[in-house]
Amino acid sequence: MYEYSCLDCARQFERLLPMNATDQTVTCPFCQSAQTRRRLSLFAAHSRGEAVAMASAPATTSGGCGCSGCSCGSRS
Repeated sequence: MYEYSCLDCARQFERLLPMNATDQTVTCPFCQSAQTRRRLSLFAAHSRGEAVAMASAPATTSGGCGCSGCSCGSRS
């Protein structure tokens, strides 16, 4: 799954592509422009029940692993 931004209409969208097709031209689904750029994707990985942040994100206290309300199972 890759995230893209359209340089013509400024909208963001996702596209599921095989890893060997990431250099192909991706067309914006909103305006059909070929002027798109792949964005840096932020994500979190979970391993053995522990959350490992792969990108820095502000800590919250209302879920999102702050942790007070999400379903991660970690009540810190």
